[in-house]
Amino acid sequence: MKFSFLLSGENVELAKLEVLSLAEAFGTLRGYEVDERVLTVEFDGETFFHRLALSHEAMELFSTCDLSELEAVFSEVEVSRSFCVRVSGVNAKVERDLERGLGAILWKKGARVDLRNPEEIVRVYVTPRRCYVGFLRFKQDKKQFSARKPNLRPFFMPIVMPPKLSRAIVNLTSLKNGIVLDPMCGTGSFLIELGILGLRFCGMDYYRDIVEGCRRNLVSMNLDANVLQGDARRMPFKSESFDGVVTDFPYFKATRKAASGELYEKAMEEIERVLKDRRRAVIVTNVELREFPMQLIAKVDHRVHKSLTRRIYVLEK
Repeated sequence: MKFSFLLSGENVELAKLEVLSLAEAFGTLRGYEVDERVLTVEFDGETFFHRLALSHEAMELFSTCDLSELEAVFSEVEVSRSFCVRVSGVNAKVERDLERGLGAILWKKGARVDLRNPEEIVRVYVTPRRCYVGFLRFKQDKKQFSARKPNLRPFFMPIVMPPKLSRAIVNLTSLKNGIVLDPMCGTGSFLIELGILGLRFCGMDYYRDIVEGCRRNLVSMNLDANVLQGDARRMPFKSESFDGVVTDFPYFKATRKAASGELYEKAMEEIERVLKDRRRAVIVTNVELREFPMQLIAKVDHRVHKSLTRRIYVLEK
């Protein structure tokens, strides 16, 4: 199967990595290519659209072509249900009448146009290099993330990870199912997204008041309050207990005394110990890390503002 994803412009590299991680979790990734914000993936397996955070849309790819060949490609498209055509330029200008002209090609072949409630949406992405033609299979529900804004939770702290970013980072674990640990869970941003996605989770934090606040947040989302108090430098878990680890290290300008200089070294050793073989840990921090106890798979920077850039490291044991 081939699908083209329209990636969010918030962080194209992170959006690409999220899709590829999910493709590997839900099937076998055969290959991919990136053109502006259009990521085309060939893979065999189950679709994973419900997991996505940083993709606006996904379409089942029919064909790619030059702009001059677009009408010829549309003459080969077969639509058996009511339809409409939607064209978007991705860093490219699109003629205003292009949608109408392409729709007319299908209408003349006997397809029924329905602009309000079409049963099929024929989607076209136009970049400076290529045109991508396919059938829309997923459109992101953006309201779900705004409904889960951190300031709406019972327990709130500054510099909290927003839901959309939290979900994308959770997806970098490349897990279809299993149990995931967040050993420095804070208010529970990662745990909430894990629970909503149907993954099992365990949270831990050094401070009692944060543990209790995190539990309240989870209960408010109708999720299990599976959070305990503990030290990420000395975790109370057996070795190889978790299918994935995802955590946001304390930021040194906003942290308490537990984040001493040894935190990174000791916590990373413990993360490697409790993680199962050939599984991933996703580490978020505001500092540059250069040494890892596991293989570095990817690194992505995510700028929040001029004083804060989140550095996202994907590690594999």
